[in-house]
Amino acid sequence: MPRGGGWRHLFSGHRDLPEEKCRPVAENRTGDGSAATDALDRLATSSPNHSFLYSLESDNFIRDPGEKSTNALILFSSGFEPYQPNNIIFPQLSGRKFRPEWYSSFPWIEYSPSSNSAFCFYCRAFPSNTSDPTFVSVGFKQWSKASYKSFPQHEKSFGHKEAIAKLAGYKSSKKSGSIISKVNTHHQQIVADNRAYLKCILDSLLYCARQSIAVRGHREDEDSSNKGNFLELLTLRANDNDIIQRYFIEKEKTFRYVSGDYTNTFLEYLPNIVIKNIIDNVIAAGIFSIIVDETQDLSRHEQVAIIIRYATKDLSPAEVFLGFYKTETTDGETLSMLIKSTLVSHGLKIENIRGQCYDGAASMRGSYRSIRNLAKQVSYVRNVFGTLNTLHNFIGASFKRHAIFEKMYSVLNVSTCDGPKTLKSLSDTRWSCRLDALKAVLLNFQTVVSILEDISENDAVYGSDANALLNNVQSMAKETIQELCNMQCEESFNNTWNEVDILRKQYNVSSPILPRKQKIPAKLGGGLKEVENTTINKHYKIYIFFAVLDNIINDMGERFEENNLYVLNCMQDILLNDMPNNNSFKEINKMYGFDEYNLKAETTILNRMYKTVHDRNNVQSKINFIASENYRAGFPTLTRLIQLFITIPTNSASCERSFSCLRRLKTYLRTTMGQSRLVLEFCKLNEKDHL
Repeated sequence: MPRGGGWRHLFSGHRDLPEEKCRPVAENRTGDGSAATDALDRLATSSPNHSFLYSLESDNFIRDPGEKSTNALILFSSGFEPYQPNNIIFPQLSGRKFRPEWYSSFPWIEYSPSSNSAFCFYCRAFPSNTSDPTFVSVGFKQWSKASYKSFPQHEKSFGHKEAIAKLAGYKSSKKSGSIISKVNTHHQQIVADNRAYLKCILDSLLYCARQSIAVRGHREDEDSSNKGNFLELLTLRANDNDIIQRYFIEKEKTFRYVSGDYTNTFLEYLPNIVIKNIIDNVIAAGIFSIIVDETQDLSRHEQVAIIIRYATKDLSPAEVFLGFYKTETTDGETLSMLIKSTLVSHGLKIENIRGQCYDGAASMRGSYRSIRNLAKQVSYVRNVFGTLNTLHNFIGASFKRHAIFEKMYSVLNVSTCDGPKTLKSLSDTRWSCRLDALKAVLLNFQTVVSILEDISENDAVYGSDANALLNNVQSMAKETIQELCNMQCEESFNNTWNEVDILRKQYNVSSPILPRKQKIPAKLGGGLKEVENTTINKHYKIYIFFAVLDNIINDMGERFEENNLYVLNCMQDILLNDMPNNNSFKEINKMYGFDEYNLKAETTILNRMYKTVHDRNNVQSKINFIASENYRAGFPTLTRLIQLFITIPTNSASCERSFSCLRRLKTYLRTTMGQSRLVLEFCKLNEKDHL
């Protein structure tokens, strides 16, 4: 036999087995049975088309060693012994024939009826370069020399003894495992332990993230009494977790994966997975809407929140947070570029947007280049709210001043009719909060005046500030007229004027005076901006009261025209009514390019089917009907309309909720948090819904 080919013939009966699966077996001649184990492993994991593997349980299976399709190693590993047939006729050759009693004298012998020759079962199962080919592949037929010469010589040969050694090693490895298998098992256990420890690390990080608590501590060395939430949590878990005890406490390995670099790396993976899952869902939906709002964090940075709204596969609305994006300015052009770049970077197409919702970010509306804030358009209104904000900060910033406020409140025995008993802060996004701030000052006006007078007279440090605030509060009464009016008419103004004048006299506030007359620059023609003989009453009516009402009316008119509620009403008409108006179909077709004929036909058929099983007639019930009965394939055009109807946003409440989370994440102690870490922390709060 050629040197190096001792194992290849084992697989010669199997044409599908690639040669590279045989070569490693030939190179391993350690004599401990490992080569056989490896060969069996390779055979067991090879293609299921191997005919000899299937033939082990076949009735037609042939164990004849003379047949090329048999494999002694596979037979031996399957529990078979040497093939030693008895109830057959042994043909003669040169006057001699095979004798069955040789089976007991030489247990390794097996006989081939097809070739009338003898083989060594062990050498066939575990061949080597020194094995005698006569007993491995050719077959022994010289019966006259068998019992007294050839069989004993073969039994004493080095190749046969090597096969016996491999046989013993193989049997031992089946019981206790081979060296390779033991090493492999140990390696697998190490890998399993490493993965288990890493999972404990990630679980602890996720816990800190979901609870919105800081991961790192101020000092994390061994002498620190408090190493931070993350490390302290691992220390606590080590009491009942063997893996954490071994790896983290006892430092069994050279790595622990708890440093800042490692935790940051682990945490960076989370938002990537969350955002990817969100984007995949949005892309699968096809169309989407955006909800945008901006707020200021504790670091005085403008944060723009972007929410994506889309319809899920079961026709349910979904609003998902895409991220916080820092911006230097909030003009229309900057916000527009920010939104576009964000969507494009995530692979979302601008042309798939079907709705936009902006609350507070009114700079996105058409040609306006700054946020249109009513409180900032009229100077008198702006001054009122500025005074309110300063007053709240002045009293609330000091425990001593707030205690004086509470004392004044109890001494004066002020009755607020279940109203607020303290001052309220303003809100940049909610007008209801500003109304509450106004009511708080009005209902506690006497207390506010008294505390400012007390501080002005007795506090050497803040007396001047209190005195300035007192003067502003006294002048604030005449500047709140426009906030109490709902009608643009003389009668309404006069009623409001009289009510405020009574309040002024009650608290001895000085009479209102005309402001300094503003002049028009000479290069623009010169003169006065106001009529020279304007009275105080007329001045407040024209330049304050009516000015505020004009802005409110104009702003509301533009917003309702911009939202184009008529199109939404057309959608509702089609989805809700049994006999929708033809104009509704025309408007939808004109606006969104729907097939008018198909939409009418599908709507008519669906309404008939719906009425047979439902009594209630509302949009949500019809949407549930289509989704639950899996009728979307039968009503493709109507399903598209429903998806569009669901996708269009109606409010920006999701942005407001994200602002609440922002205040929980970026607290007073974490104002130095970077923008990337801020987005990462917010994504960690939402990872359980998208991982």
